[in-house]
Amino acid sequence: MLQSLTIKNVALISSLTIDFGSGFNVLLGETGAGKSIIFDSLSFVLGSKADKTLIRSGEQEMKVDALFSNLNENILDSLKELGYDEEEISLSRILYQDGKSICRINGIAVTLSQLKLIGQILVDIYSQHDSFDLLKTKNHLLMIDRYAFNEINSLKENVKICYQNYRALLDKINVLGGDKYDRERTMSLLKYEVKIIDDANLSINEDVEIKAKRELLNNAEKIVQAVNVCLEALMDNNQSAINLIQFASLNLNSLLKFEKLEDIKNRLDSCIYDIEDICDYLKNLRDQMDFDEAELDQLENRYDLIKSIVNKYGSIENALKYSIDAKNRLMQLEDADYLLENLIKEKEILYNQLLEACNILSTKRKNIALEIENKITKELEDLNMKSSKFVINFNQLTNPTANGFDNVEFEFSANIGQEVKSLSKTASGGELSRFMLAIKDIFAQIGSAQTLIFDEIDAGISGETGNVVGAKLNNLTNFAQVICITHLPQVAAYGDNFYYVSKRITKDNTFTTVDYLNEKLIIYNIARLIAGDNVTEIALKHAKEMREKTGKI
Repeated sequence: MLQSLTIKNVALISSLTIDFGSGFNVLLGETGAGKSIIFDSLSFVLGSKADKTLIRSGEQEMKVDALFSNLNENILDSLKELGYDEEEISLSRILYQDGKSICRINGIAVTLSQLKLIGQILVDIYSQHDSFDLLKTKNHLLMIDRYAFNEINSLKENVKICYQNYRALLDKINVLGGDKYDRERTMSLLKYEVKIIDDANLSINEDVEIKAKRELLNNAEKIVQAVNVCLEALMDNNQSAINLIQFASLNLNSLLKFEKLEDIKNRLDSCIYDIEDICDYLKNLRDQMDFDEAELDQLENRYDLIKSIVNKYGSIENALKYSIDAKNRLMQLEDADYLLENLIKEKEILYNQLLEACNILSTKRKNIALEIENKITKELEDLNMKSSKFVINFNQLTNPTANGFDNVEFEFSANIGQEVKSLSKTASGGELSRFMLAIKDIFAQIGSAQTLIFDEIDAGISGETGNVVGAKLNNLTNFAQVICITHLPQVAAYGDNFYYVSKRITKDNTFTTVDYLNEKLIIYNIARLIAGDNVTEIALKHAKEMREKTGKI
């Protein structure tokens, strides 16, 4: 059960620790005092979506810690499967203004998904949000499977195995091209693609080389003009670089006997050789620019072809590899007739096995659904919905899945003579509250969670129905700890532990506080729920009688 909840810097709460007891815990207080903030804080530490607007004004972070103890065997076994073998378990979560969050379980950092998984094992929360979850058809089958987990799980596992075997066989058939017509289409496409690649006669890096040559030829006129200017400056006139260097070299000959200038002369002669080499390269480059338009058109066509192949396959290397793989695939497909014949026979066998497993699972689910129908109908009768009718409707999916072929929807009628319709189309807010309570009641009996949280379960109900709701919540304490926010005296009268939530206003700030109530204050606050702030002796007497009637005093 939830032993304690410590909240720091959440909305109006600066620092607060609440120690909860076993049995029926009731939170009372005026609207706006902060009761829902306490539940928001608990939802936060259990892994719900973080909202940094909840961080108390002026603070940089908020933190919530929850300690759970006296865990029952079902909870301990579930936690042990996830690697938590302790008798107690603590959850902690911090949210910073920048949106970053830190989660811990028993002091060890974990992911948010891990925290949420553990939270779902420990606590089951009902709020108005859960009403919307109840209306979602996709959740109805999950609820049936959860109700009879031990009976259904092995059947679901068998369906999953059959489905995986069937899908694996379909994959094998697809690898071999599927049926005759699929295979012929695949072979035709592969042959076409192989022909395009092979006819292109590709070579590695050809695209890079052609791109460079194409750019060269497209700029041929500019290149030739620049090369001619360079050649003229280097060697094709009397004042060219070579002539001037040669003239300088000859003049040094007369000085060699006076000074040691052989090294300088050799360097000048080397420059002549380098320039001549450069000129040869430039002449070759100029000669390459001698082409006709037909050659350029041919190069452009080749470039476009290679570009289209590279765009499709990513690179020439990938295209060549694809051609090899496609040829191997073609050989495989050409020899596939015999293999396919056997696989198609096996496919029929596996499909029938899958259908049989789905049928067995569906039959079990329908039996469980009938049990749930009867129990919920009885619960609804107890909750003063005696004319209501509840049906779990099954429809079969066209194709089996790993979860069977059942499509399930909860259908409901609140009044005699009205046909049952989708729960989302017929149930009012008050009816949904009672319906959810009925669901929680039957699920608590199978040990779905040890702590049940109800945020204003009494919405939309009053009078004698309030007494029934209170009694139902009290009955839940036979299986779990109950924590409830309520505004109905009939519900509050069943409480075992009471907490009064109030706002304390100082000169420049507002704080939420929580006080544990003794029996005298319990009766006084139930009387306030009856009569408002003007508590009379009659209201106090009525409140005491309500407590006595519930057997709590």
